[in-house]
Amino acid sequence: MTPAENTPSPEERAEAAARDLADRGRPVTARAVREAAGVRMVLAAEVAKAWKEAENDDEGVPVPPVPEDVAARLTAIWRDAYRAAVAAVSPERDRLAQDVGNLRKEVEALTETVAEVEEERDRLAVDLETARVAASEAGNRAEVAERETREAEARATAVEAERDRLADQVTALIERVPAPQEGKQ
Repeated sequence: MTPAENTPSPEERAEAAARDLADRGRPVTARAVREAAGVRMVLAAEVAKAWKEAENDDEGVPVPPVPEDVAARLTAIWRDAYRAAVAAVSPERDRLAQDVGNLRKEVEALTETVAEVEEERDRLAVDLETARVAASEAGNRAEVAERETREAEARATAVEAERDRLADQVTALIERVPAPQEGKQ
Protein backbone atom coordinates (compact mmCIF):
# COMPACT_ATOMS: atom_id res chain seq x y z
CA MET A 1 0.00 0.00 0.00
CA THR A 2 1.36 3.44 -0.90
CA PRO A 3 1.22 6.43 1.44
CA ALA A 4 -1.34 8.06 -0.88
CA GLU A 5 -3.72 5.12 -0.28
CA ASN A 6 -3.47 5.63 3.51
CA THR A 7 -4.25 9.35 3.27
CA PRO A 8 -7.97 10.04 3.78
CA SER A 9 -9.74 11.92 1.02
CA PRO A 10 -11.08 15.43 1.67
CA GLU A 11 -14.60 13.99 1.86
CA GLU A 12 -13.51 11.45 4.48
CA ARG A 13 -11.75 14.17 6.48
CA ALA A 14 -14.85 16.37 6.33
CA GLU A 15 -17.16 13.54 7.46
CA ALA A 16 -14.78 12.60 10.29
CA ALA A 17 -14.67 16.24 11.37
CA ALA A 18 -18.49 16.42 11.38
CA ARG A 19 -18.70 13.25 13.52
CA ASP A 20 -16.07 14.64 15.90
CA LEU A 21 -17.90 17.95 16.24
CA ALA A 22 -21.20 16.17 16.95
CA ASP A 23 -19.53 13.81 19.46
CA ARG A 24 -18.14 16.80 21.34
CA GLY A 25 -21.54 18.47 21.37
CA ARG A 26 -20.46 21.30 19.09
CA PRO A 27 -22.66 22.51 16.23
CA VAL A 28 -21.89 20.96 12.86
CA THR A 29 -21.61 24.04 10.63
CA ALA A 30 -19.84 24.49 7.31
CA ARG A 31 -17.28 26.80 8.93
CA ALA A 32 -16.60 24.40 11.83
CA VAL A 33 -16.18 21.45 9.42
CA ARG A 34 -13.87 23.49 7.15
CA GLU A 35 -11.69 24.59 10.09
CA ALA A 36 -11.56 21.11 11.63
CA ALA A 37 -10.92 19.19 8.38
CA GLY A 38 -9.02 21.79 6.38
CA VAL A 39 -11.19 21.34 3.30
CA ARG A 40 -12.80 23.72 0.81
CA MET A 41 -15.89 25.60 1.97
CA VAL A 42 -18.06 24.04 -0.76
CA LEU A 43 -17.25 20.52 0.46
CA ALA A 44 -17.65 21.54 4.12
CA ALA A 45 -21.07 23.04 3.34
CA GLU A 46 -22.19 19.83 1.59
CA VAL A 47 -21.09 17.65 4.51
CA ALA A 48 -22.69 19.96 7.10
CA LYS A 49 -25.95 20.01 5.12
CA ALA A 50 -25.97 16.20 4.79
CA TRP A 51 -25.22 15.86 8.50
CA LYS A 52 -28.11 18.14 9.46
CA GLU A 53 -30.50 16.28 7.13
CA ALA A 54 -29.48 12.95 8.67
CA GLU A 55 -29.91 14.47 12.12
CA ASN A 56 -33.41 15.70 11.20
CA ASP A 57 -34.31 12.22 9.91
CA ASP A 58 -33.16 10.73 13.24
CA GLU A 59 -35.42 13.12 15.18
CA GLY A 60 -38.45 11.34 13.74
CA VAL A 61 -37.46 8.15 15.62
CA PRO A 62 -38.29 8.47 19.33
CA VAL A 63 -35.39 7.53 21.59
CA PRO A 64 -36.46 5.98 24.89
CA PRO A 65 -34.64 6.90 28.11
CA VAL A 66 -31.68 4.77 29.14
CA PRO A 67 -32.86 1.78 31.21
CA GLU A 68 -31.71 1.80 34.84
CA ASP A 69 -29.68 -1.40 34.59
CA VAL A 70 -27.88 -0.02 31.48
CA ALA A 71 -27.30 3.32 33.25
CA ALA A 72 -25.96 1.49 36.32
CA ARG A 73 -23.66 -0.63 34.15
CA LEU A 74 -22.56 2.47 32.24
CA THR A 75 -21.80 4.21 35.56
CA ALA A 76 -19.75 1.20 36.70
CA ILE A 77 -17.87 1.11 33.39
CA TRP A 78 -17.24 4.86 33.65
CA ARG A 79 -16.01 4.51 37.24
CA ASP A 80 -13.63 1.66 36.28
CA ALA A 81 -12.39 3.54 33.21
CA TYR A 82 -11.82 6.71 35.24
CA ARG A 83 -9.91 4.85 37.96
CA ALA A 84 -7.80 3.06 35.35
CA ALA A 85 -7.06 6.37 33.65
CA VAL A 86 -6.10 7.99 36.96
CA ALA A 87 -3.87 5.02 37.82
CA ALA A 88 -2.23 5.20 34.39
CA VAL A 89 -1.78 8.97 34.46
CA SER A 90 -0.85 9.50 38.13
CA PRO A 91 2.83 8.46 37.89
CA GLU A 92 3.37 10.70 34.86
CA ARG A 93 1.43 13.53 36.52
CA ASP A 94 3.51 13.17 39.69
CA ARG A 95 6.73 13.12 37.66
CA LEU A 96 5.63 16.20 35.74
CA ALA A 97 4.69 17.95 38.99
CA GLN A 98 8.18 17.15 40.30
CA ASP A 99 9.68 18.48 37.05
CA VAL A 100 7.62 21.65 37.38
CA GLY A 101 8.85 22.08 40.96
CA ASN A 102 12.45 21.58 39.86
CA LEU A 103 12.00 24.00 36.97
CA ARG A 104 10.51 26.60 39.31
CA LYS A 105 13.52 26.26 41.61
CA GLU A 106 15.82 26.58 38.60
CA VAL A 107 13.93 29.67 37.44
CA GLU A 108 14.24 31.19 40.93
CA ALA A 109 17.98 30.45 40.98
CA LEU A 110 18.44 31.88 37.50
CA THR A 111 16.38 34.93 38.42
CA GLU A 112 18.60 35.46 41.45
CA THR A 113 21.71 35.04 39.28
CA VAL A 114 20.34 37.54 36.77
CA ALA A 115 19.68 40.00 39.59
CA GLU A 116 23.24 39.57 40.87
CA VAL A 117 24.68 40.02 37.37
CA GLU A 118 22.55 43.12 36.84
CA GLU A 119 23.74 44.55 40.17
CA GLU A 120 27.35 43.86 39.18
CA ARG A 121 26.75 45.43 35.76
CA ASP A 122 25.30 48.54 37.41
CA ARG A 123 28.20 48.72 39.86
CA LEU A 124 30.70 48.35 37.01
CA ALA A 125 28.87 51.04 35.04
CA VAL A 126 29.24 53.40 38.03
CA ASP A 127 32.92 52.44 38.35
CA LEU A 128 33.41 53.06 34.63
CA GLU A 129 31.78 56.47 34.84
CA THR A 130 33.91 57.32 37.88
CA ALA A 131 37.03 56.24 35.98
CA ARG A 132 35.98 58.30 32.96
CA VAL A 133 35.46 61.37 35.15
CA ALA A 134 38.82 60.80 36.86
CA ALA A 135 40.54 60.37 33.47
CA SER A 136 38.91 63.53 32.19
CA GLU A 137 39.98 65.45 35.30
CA ALA A 138 43.52 64.04 35.01
CA GLY A 139 43.59 65.10 31.35
CA ASN A 140 42.45 68.58 32.33
CA ARG A 141 45.10 68.76 35.08
CA ALA A 142 47.75 67.57 32.60
CA GLU A 143 46.72 70.28 30.12
CA VAL A 144 46.88 72.93 32.88
CA ALA A 145 50.28 71.64 34.04
CA GLU A 146 51.58 71.62 30.46
CA ARG A 147 50.34 75.17 29.90
CA GLU A 148 51.88 76.30 33.19
CA THR A 149 55.15 74.57 32.24
CA ARG A 150 55.21 76.36 28.87
CA GLU A 151 54.48 79.67 30.61
CA ALA A 152 57.24 79.02 33.19
CA GLU A 153 59.67 78.09 30.41
CA ALA A 154 58.75 81.27 28.53
CA ARG A 155 59.31 83.33 31.70
CA ALA A 156 62.61 81.53 32.33
CA THR A 157 63.69 82.26 28.75
CA ALA A 158 62.72 85.92 29.21
CA VAL A 159 64.59 86.08 32.54
CA GLU A 160 67.65 84.47 30.94
CA ALA A 161 67.49 86.94 28.05
CA GLU A 162 67.22 89.83 30.53
CA ARG A 163 70.10 88.39 32.55
CA ASP A 164 72.22 88.08 29.39
CA ARG A 165 71.31 91.64 28.38
CA LEU A 166 72.19 92.94 31.84
CA ALA A 167 75.42 90.91 31.87
CA ASP A 168 76.34 92.39 28.49
CA GLN A 169 75.49 95.85 29.80
CA VAL A 170 77.60 95.29 32.93
CA THR A 171 80.45 94.02 30.77
CA ALA A 172 80.17 97.09 28.55
CA LEU A 173 80.17 99.36 31.59
CA ILE A 174 83.16 97.57 33.07
CA GLU A 175 85.02 97.99 29.82
CA ARG A 176 84.31 101.73 29.86
CA VAL A 177 85.67 102.18 33.32
CA PRO A 178 89.27 103.27 33.01
CA ALA A 179 91.77 100.91 34.37
CA PRO A 180 93.38 102.15 37.56
CA GLN A 181 96.71 103.65 37.00
CA GLU A 182 99.59 102.34 38.87
CA GLY A 183 101.23 104.66 41.10
CA LYS A 184 98.27 106.76 42.11
CA GLN A 185 97.04 105.91 45.37
